[in-house]
Amino acid sequence: MARYYAFVPLRLMDNSMSPGFKERSVIWMCQLPNCLTHFEEGDIVLESRPGNEKMIRKILGQPGDTIKITDQGRVTTPRTNFKWKQEDTFIQSRAFYVPKAGDTLVFDQLNDVEQDYVIGYLRNKGQHIIIQTTLWQGEHEINLDRVGSTKIANRQVSLNEIDFLPWQDRFLIETQIRQSEPGNAPIALKRKIFRGSKKIIPQNPPTIKDTLVQDSLANQDSLTPQVVEEIIDPINTIVIEDDCYYLVCNKGSNCPDSRETGYVTADKITGRIMETPTRFQNSVIAPTIRKTQTAARLASELISKAVNAVTEFFNSEESNEEKDAEKKPPKTSKIKLPKGAK
Repeated sequence: MARYYAFVPLRLMDNSMSPGFKERSVIWMCQLPNCLTHFEEGDIVLESRPGNEKMIRKILGQPGDTIKITDQGRVTTPRTNFKWKQEDTFIQSRAFYVPKAGDTLVFDQLNDVEQDYVIGYLRNKGQHIIIQTTLWQGEHEINLDRVGSTKIANRQVSLNEIDFLPWQDRFLIETQIRQSEPGNAPIALKRKIFRGSKKIIPQNPPTIKDTLVQDSLANQDSLTPQVVEEIIDPINTIVIEDDCYYLVCNKGSNCPDSRETGYVTADKITGRIMETPTRFQNSVIAPTIRKTQTAARLASELISKAVNAVTEFFNSEESNEEKDAEKKPPKTSKIKLPKGAK
């Protein structure tokens, strides 16, 4: 039983790690404590996500790294430089820092990508974060309502969603406003974050007069508690408690990884690939199973064809016997006459 928990075979149900690992490949993961330390760039690891979701991903960035990804898919880390085929998340070139335990980050000094990742980090730590967004032209704050004139994917942007949009959408909004505003001053959506809490305000029950109203839905709404967010204090410096990693797919597009969800803390990495069993599984066992299954299928098809041929032969013989019987004249029985009869 200990072996089962220490070494776990997992099957890839998609092509997120191709071409290194094909869809339905089996990857063996080590979950022993000595397998869960000293991760390096290129390691294939198991990430545990909320909702008991497991993801097999590759480490691209280690604690303390600065990674640059261009809008052409060129990736630069302290140890490697490569072209990421079909990478489409970074619509603009960005460099970002992967924090290590003990780092102190100043929120106002982070770029838009880093701010997204830090907000995700705080929320994963269980903090309730409240965001307030303002719109600036150069050094002057302008009316945030101008966001309502912009579109994302042919959809009008709502002011209610501006605090929660990812950096790519905010960049597109800034670009549209810059094109419509006079002057050369840059347009920027700036954010401040606050530690907050949710407060539930119970609603008063309806009066006797209200109970006479026939609109039952209105009565029901009047009893629904109201949830209000309360700001506790502003957050400008963030102390990182855990080493962080940047985990990615091999695939460049349509693949959830750190590009979308941000930093992954060390405690969320719950397995590391076992190279030898995985290679043996995928180069020997899996092909043998496939060949055995193919041979069994072919044998089954041959047996089925043979049975059908024999069945058709006997059916044909029976049919011929019936036809021959129909062609022969019926046998006549001789009648014996009594002696003396003519």
